[in-house]
Amino acid sequence: MLSEHIGNILAILLTLSGLIVSLFHYVAKPCRAWIYCMGFLMGNLLSNYYWGTYTILMGDYPTTSSFMAYLGWDIGYVFLALLVFEIRFEEEKAFFSPISLLPIPIIVPQFLYYLQFGGIFNNIWQNFWCALIACVSVNSMIFYFKNRKNGARKPHVAILSLHFIIMEYIMWTSSCFAWPSEWLYPYTYASYLMTTVFLLISWAISKDLDQPWRRAKGTPVRQSQAVLRPLYILTLAVFSFGGFFLALWMKEEMIAQLGEEDGIVLYPIIALVLFVISIVVIIFTVAVIFIFTYGQRAAESKMLRIEKTNAEHANAAKSDFLANMSHEIRTPINAVLGMNEMILRESLQAREIPREDTLAMNRVLTNISTYSGNIESAGNNLLSIINDILDFSKIEAGKLEIVNDNYRLSTVLNDICIMVGIRAKEKKLSFDTAIDGSLPENLFGDAVRVQQIVTNILNNAVKYTHEGSVRLSVYKNDEATIEAGKNIDIIFEVKDTGIGIRKEDIDKLFDKFERVDLQQNSTVEGTGLGLAITHNLLEMMGGSVSVDSDYGKGSVFTVVIPQQVVSAEPMGDFRNKYRNEQMSAPVLRESFEAPEAVILVVDDTAMNLKVVEGLLKNTKIGLDMASSGAEAIEKASKKSYDIILMDQRMPVMDGTEAMNRIKEETGGPNVGVPFICLTADAVSGAKEKYLSQGFTDYLTKPINRKALEEMLKKYLPQDKIIKA
Repeated sequence: MLSEHIGNILAILLTLSGLIVSLFHYVAKPCRAWIYCMGFLMGNLLSNYYWGTYTILMGDYPTTSSFMAYLGWDIGYVFLALLVFEIRFEEEKAFFSPISLLPIPIIVPQFLYYLQFGGIFNNIWQNFWCALIACVSVNSMIFYFKNRKNGARKPHVAILSLHFIIMEYIMWTSSCFAWPSEWLYPYTYASYLMTTVFLLISWAISKDLDQPWRRAKGTPVRQSQAVLRPLYILTLAVFSFGGFFLALWMKEEMIAQLGEEDGIVLYPIIALVLFVISIVVIIFTVAVIFIFTYGQRAAESKMLRIEKTNAEHANAAKSDFLANMSHEIRTPINAVLGMNEMILRESLQAREIPREDTLAMNRVLTNISTYSGNIESAGNNLLSIINDILDFSKIEAGKLEIVNDNYRLSTVLNDICIMVGIRAKEKKLSFDTAIDGSLPENLFGDAVRVQQIVTNILNNAVKYTHEGSVRLSVYKNDEATIEAGKNIDIIFEVKDTGIGIRKEDIDKLFDKFERVDLQQNSTVEGTGLGLAITHNLLEMMGGSVSVDSDYGKGSVFTVVIPQQVVSAEPMGDFRNKYRNEQMSAPVLRESFEAPEAVILVVDDTAMNLKVVEGLLKNTKIGLDMASSGAEAIEKASKKSYDIILMDQRMPVMDGTEAMNRIKEETGGPNVGVPFICLTADAVSGAKEKYLSQGFTDYLTKPINRKALEEMLKKYLPQDKIIKA
């Protein structure tokens, strides 16, 4: 019986190994397939351990009860059938091939012949489930062979299950005949091959479920799992070896006390003890599964509660943000429309003023100038809000870039102080500066983003300070040396006497859509994105920001921005330096004239066409206007243009389609003409999208006069440009 003992030991070890692996897979990603797999393995473990240990110890088969001997195996068939049905692919469930019924006529003769060696019920039970498993497995394999070119996956579980059933039938059939030697007994080798299923079944399920076979390195393991896994393996080993040695001790005691012959009579007690140990192992395994499952569900429940709370908080923050945006956007729009109404009224009233009443006319013109200034201020405020939203969308999409170039620090500081100074003056606040004149004047970095960061911090200080002062200090570390080509940390410190920030709210300051202390600050304007953008920009530039605040008394924001020194020349008094540069600067006017150039401007909004016409009036460029894509195609088919400015979003035909039709006109007058996409679409990725569609370049609305002129100078024929 040596070969059979080896097979029994192998079956026990591989069943235990497969059970452990399947259990850990179930814990990592619970699903019914793993439960059915563990049911199959536990059923086989029940009988393999009971049967195998008894035969190894006693050198004979247990005769206590055929029910006890075959119970686990019979249970295992049921779970294997459930597993085969569960693991089928969705598209396979409606497939049936008559060839899949082939195992039935093979099984029936074997069943009739084997009846003389086993009980009727047990044979019917085993053959029914084996036939079912074989038919379903064959059907899955036929489906795979017919559909593998269409991407059908290989049915690993079905192949392994059919292998299991074939080995079972070889074992049953070979056991009906006498063999000259146990090493020539097909049952032996079939049993060896069958035991491999116990270990490979978990691998097959992983393949069919597209799950990783091994846990990825670095994947976190919960503390309960870390403790229970080795404990479970250790307990199984103790039960298995402990049961074996307990049965061995019982056998020796019975023989010692009763003698060989009488001891054999009590061997069924040993069989019963081994069976009970098998049951205990199964119960313990089920308990571990329950503990793992409960722990998994508890952890998932806790995680879901946390995620729900976070989602609700994010939802509330976004709702507050949208409500705030509604207020923030409508406020400047209301100012624009209101001031425009006042201009219209003043203009109508001016018609009725007698020509000789110059005093009244001057008063009207002064009023119109004031209202126009208010419109400009409200428009810039609205544009600032929209730019914040667009900047943040670019940051979220990873499309915002830092554009470094040489710049003058005095110019940046002057622009910052003028913008913030006006706001502080409107609120009757004192705005003070303390600028270290030894800082280098010429730096290399992104001046636009440096100005944006510092302005955001200062604007926040002004917004949340209702009386007192705001102070900007700019300096460097005392030990820092200024050398051309090396980096230096520029420190911007903003101190205010405002409302301050609670300690528990400081960590929320740089979160998107967050506005702390809403009850007190409900009337304060802003998107809630400024500080989030500031934080992200600083991270991209290698800088940092820190906050120190005393609630009710004021705050200090310290921003550190590393910049490269271009030259060691000190800045000195930045205001004087900027003033001197401005005094020597030429008078602002159009940068060029091009009276011989002709461009086509396409936009479905008449007001936008008037804006372009007004901005380019002094350049003397010839302008043709089109209010639709169809009109643009018609005009482009009759006349040659130097540049076509094309709006993108137009009804009926968008800018891309109109451009493509003009380009496709064989031998047309505008083959190779530059197309500039003129659009209000300024979200992240918009420029790349329009350039990929065939546009030569991209210009956003609202149109900036300087940007428009630079774009035209870039693409107009140089011989048509007269520099101003």
